[in-house]
Amino acid sequence: MAEHETDDVWGEFLREFEKNNAVREPSAAERARLRPEPQPESQLRGRKRLILALLLCLTAAAGAMVYRFWPAHAAGKPSVVAAPTTAATTTAPTAVPLMVFPAQVQGYTRVADIADKSCTGTDTVGVALAGMITQSHGCLGVDLALYKDAANNEYSLAVFTMKDAADAAAITTKLAANPMDDEVAVQLPPKGSGLRELPADSGLVQAFAGVGPVMVVGMAQWSDGHSGDFQHLEDQLAPLMKAVTHAVPS
Repeated sequence: MAEHETDDVWGEFLREFEKNNAVREPSAAERARLRPEPQPESQLRGRKRLILALLLCLTAAAGAMVYRFWPAHAAGKPSVVAAPTTAATTTAPTAVPLMVFPAQVQGYTRVADIADKSCTGTDTVGVALAGMITQSHGCLGVDLALYKDAANNEYSLAVFTMKDAADAAAITTKLAANPMDDEVAVQLPPKGSGLRELPADSGLVQAFAGVGPVMVVGMAQWSDGHSGDFQHLEDQLAPLMKAVTHAVPS
């Protein structure tokens, strides 16, 4: 009898143990709550479009970074299609030709002219002007001429062709602001011209003009080199300055 009761107690213990430790299956109501609700088709399409747009943006950004940081020494480079262009027809700028100096101007006669590719020669310009030209964008050349009038007064003209019009204007302005500073050498008369070589301390007047990249410097001296009546000498230089300036190609 005691053995039979022991078996009943042990069987009841096993049933309780299995009941308490068994895996609990969710009910039908619980499974319904856990199941994801079906989304409308329009919402799904919207999400797909958003994901596609993000992918395209990321792809474009990656491509842009590759192009920007492409090594300059790389063997291959991204090809870029450029718009068609026409062949350049402009020619390199050149110095004004000597024909800028007329042979005759209202009683003035040209007795000598010369062209020089160097605008900073010590026998042509002073130290200050040479420095201005050197610090500019450059000078293509200088043309020099000597004229005389009926009284053998002497008129030297220098035409500088600068590479940059702004340089020509700036230098001309600086020279005109210091008319007593002689920065361009007068031309010595050739033999047979009937003119005398004037001493270095002879009286001198100057005039300045500019046309685009060209600057014109004119100088006048009395035939005997005396100092005085400078306004009259300036007035006589004016027709030559006007003629040469008008002859400069536009």
